[in-house]
Amino acid sequence: MTFRERSFAPNAVLAWLLYVGPAAVAQTASSGESAPPTAEASQQERVPQPAPAAAVSAEGTPRPRAAEEEILVTGSRIRRKDLTTPAPVTVISREAVQASGKVSIGDFLQSLPEQGNAINTQVNNGGNGATRVALRGLGPARTLVLLNGRRFVPGGNGANDSVDLNSIPVAAIERIEVLKDGASAVYGSDAIGGVVNLITRKRSGTELSAYTGTSGHADGSIYDFNGTTGASGDAGSFLFAGGFYRQQPAWGSARDFSAIPLAYDATGRNNLKGIIGPYSQGSTTVPAGTIVLATCTLRTPASTPCVGRQMPMTSDAELNKKITQYNQLIAAYPTAATFIRDPSSPLSVGGYRPFTSALLPADGGDGYNFQPDNYLITPAQRISLFSLGDARLGSATRAYFEASYVNRQSQQKLAPEPLLTDGAGVTVSAASVYNPFGVELSAVRRRLTEFSNRISTQDISTLRAVGGVNGSLPDEAGPLRGWYWDLSLNYGRAEGTQVRTGNLRTTALATALGPSFQDQTTGALRCGTISAPIANCVPLNLFGGENSITQDQITGLTFTGTLRAVNQMTSVLFNTSGELFRLFAERPVALGAGYEYRLLVGENVPDPITVAGETTGNAAQITSGHYYVNEGYAELSVPVIGNLPFAEDVEATAAMRVSDYNTFGGRVTYKLGARWRVIRDVTFRGTYSTGFRAPSISDLFLGQADSFPNVSDPCRGRGVAGGGTPPPNCLAQGLPAVGTGDAQTQLRSKIGGNPDLQPEKAQIFTAGVVLEPRMVRNLSITVDYYNVNVDNNITTIGASTILNGCYPIDGSTPSYCNLVQRDPITGKISNIINLNTNVGKDYTDGIDLAMQYAVPTEFGRFGYVFDGTWLHRYNRRLADGRLIKGRGNFDLNNQGTGGVYPAFKFLTGVSWSLAGLGAGVNMRYVSSYKECGTATGNFNGNGQCFVNDDFQRRVEHFDQWDVFLSYAFRHPAGKTTLAAGVNNLFDRAPSKIYNGFTAASDPTAYDFMGRFVYARVMHAF
Repeated sequence: MTFRERSFAPNAVLAWLLYVGPAAVAQTASSGESAPPTAEASQQERVPQPAPAAAVSAEGTPRPRAAEEEILVTGSRIRRKDLTTPAPVTVISREAVQASGKVSIGDFLQSLPEQGNAINTQVNNGGNGATRVALRGLGPARTLVLLNGRRFVPGGNGANDSVDLNSIPVAAIERIEVLKDGASAVYGSDAIGGVVNLITRKRSGTELSAYTGTSGHADGSIYDFNGTTGASGDAGSFLFAGGFYRQQPAWGSARDFSAIPLAYDATGRNNLKGIIGPYSQGSTTVPAGTIVLATCTLRTPASTPCVGRQMPMTSDAELNKKITQYNQLIAAYPTAATFIRDPSSPLSVGGYRPFTSALLPADGGDGYNFQPDNYLITPAQRISLFSLGDARLGSATRAYFEASYVNRQSQQKLAPEPLLTDGAGVTVSAASVYNPFGVELSAVRRRLTEFSNRISTQDISTLRAVGGVNGSLPDEAGPLRGWYWDLSLNYGRAEGTQVRTGNLRTTALATALGPSFQDQTTGALRCGTISAPIANCVPLNLFGGENSITQDQITGLTFTGTLRAVNQMTSVLFNTSGELFRLFAERPVALGAGYEYRLLVGENVPDPITVAGETTGNAAQITSGHYYVNEGYAELSVPVIGNLPFAEDVEATAAMRVSDYNTFGGRVTYKLGARWRVIRDVTFRGTYSTGFRAPSISDLFLGQADSFPNVSDPCRGRGVAGGGTPPPNCLAQGLPAVGTGDAQTQLRSKIGGNPDLQPEKAQIFTAGVVLEPRMVRNLSITVDYYNVNVDNNITTIGASTILNGCYPIDGSTPSYCNLVQRDPITGKISNIINLNTNVGKDYTDGIDLAMQYAVPTEFGRFGYVFDGTWLHRYNRRLADGRLIKGRGNFDLNNQGTGGVYPAFKFLTGVSWSLAGLGAGVNMRYVSSYKECGTATGNFNGNGQCFVNDDFQRRVEHFDQWDVFLSYAFRHPAGKTTLAAGVNNLFDRAPSKIYNGFTAASDPTAYDFMGRFVYARVMHAF
């Protein structure tokens, strides 16, 4: 069997034209006017080949061919021959993905304009090697990912809520079908933003492929090798595919845009040098070490002189020397809070002077540049195996199987531990041999460069097995004869470990910073006291400056933590569909129905030290749980009339699904659709559906863990990292009028699950028109409006919302103050309680525009493709009722979701092909938007336009140009294809977002690699 594949891949135009052929140019799957067979179709299918133009009607719509088999279109469970549905579907061929120069399905999907803000391997801090997809920018959990029309097990570090695209064997993928519509009535939970259906290969024969590429900076190199082989016959068929992939890292220091951490000052009053514009924003936790002391103003009433807070002398002469240095320091700098060790400075007292600012030393500050020690692109390695086959069990029945295995090894690397003893709950004893001041110090901070980097390494294996039988009912079934049925068992398990190093054990740290002494016999420094020494402990020196910590001090403080990850899914699925009767159209009314039982199990089990909270890293509890669901569905396709004036084809569709979850009970969803071909040139279509997202295992049972969002204390006070006059409620809660003096730009937040969660609810509406003018052959234009409304969101309130609610600046009634925990002595925030809940809503709508055009000439075939999305709005209603307008603003990033929501994104390209030669140029465009600073004009991770838009800057647009060239030739040994290209030809740096978390930009929205040159060779026997 052969079919026309309407491959629409705007950043792989050449491959689309070269492999599909002229007759298919107008058959854009984005129009919804046709779609290729899914994996449910015959195993005898071959790779799509150019078909005779006679098989395509004048407007480019496929006509059923003789003996054409019934197939499935993504978004429907009804098998059909005409390949038409009311919903917009984009189909992308394997050849198109190859021509893009990308070898990761996830990387390719993230370049589509309909997708946004999903994690990928450019995410180092907070990443785990996974790549996900989020249609409409609604989050990965609201995009359903299928493999051959069936669910795929979630992947990642255990108890995940979405599919890791890196756990799917790339070598097996034949094409990708993207449904840009809600489909909960057809597929169940999660299909709110849309559905990505990955279709595997079924061809016989053997094919080998080798790929390599590297960046213009000679890093980030990628190697990819794949092979497939298969055979088919009357008794059945099989296919086997294997692949190996390796991506090498790139470091933050290797790119100009990421070499140093940056912030932006609109006024020049937020940085020491008075810089207006970008300035270096290093970490305040530095290798030299700092101490934080309460200023005289905070420590005493204004009427009490500072000297009244000085430490009294003792009878111990050695201790008196230290206390004298302490008294001199606070007397010399009564208003300073943070001091850095700098014995060489003439300003130092007792070896310390006031900390200047987080500016880097080159700009006159004391900040630490952590970027050179951070990955910009994280490394990964994958081994993948895939197999499928079928065997005929008679004239109308067959048995089939699918099996895959993928092992992923990945790593993230961060700068060495930024130790904050106050954050770790540890106090440096006055009796420590290294304490220079002879008083207890609760806030000593130091970048532990002697401890090397913080490293997380994942080793995760994903196994999937599907087995089933299907067929058609025989003539003896009477009125049900010919009905298709399919019964399958789908099992998937992702299991592995994450090994973490570089953090310290707080119990050992407390001992090493406690009382210590020098052994008079050996001269060695020991923990404890002379009368009560502590064995196997060496005192830790946080006061000696960089490189003063020796290996014997390090030993015993660090630990290797191993996290165990499990995701498991078991599904039993039964589907049936068939024809009922005819109305006034050629096609009959068709009905589909089915039942599914699905069991999800997930675990995320951190190491015992992390579970106990005895780590300087993020503490986390065990996540473990399961849920199951029984579902039944019915779907109806009603061709109403056809072949009439102004009614070439009119069809109505309806679907309903009933779900029963053991966690929250029942849920009913439905979908209605209609398609009206007025004339051959013009088709109108539309859908309306309800959808839902069931709470995932992570949503329900996530063990409480620490998070450090980019927020600052609203009560920090003037002169402290963008602080101003503390809001009124700061004073009402007993905090000092001058502020807490907390300069931290990341605060500890407690996140965790909630077993009482209810599902998210959604309403999705689409309406579009398809233009295929007969007067301009090979031209197809589609315009679709989409509208998605999600209510009862499963989310957190958000650390910034909690803080803004408790400390309002507009005089409103404070809220959420019970979720803000402060140190009773210093008044600084120690924790923000931010657990999962049902709160708020998301609303987005916009227009998709797609166009394809091909012009065959005697000089070759020229083609043009455009795929764009115009975002009308992306609004979020917060827990406190406030509205965030994400479209055109960089605000949602500070609400815990990450977000670049520009008004317009598109992919476009032109191509040329002649015989075996082909070439093309493609361009990806992301329009500009704005980000806002704080009330003082500082852009350093805290600005939000919905809070303050007095200071705003324009984030410039981003455009990336790719070029490629290929040559294919046949010879007695088969067909060989040579291809080469350059992605990001002009080495365009990502747009600057100074409120962004990584490299002053957003790794989910832009290319961090830069210019990338690649080559590929393929050979088919």
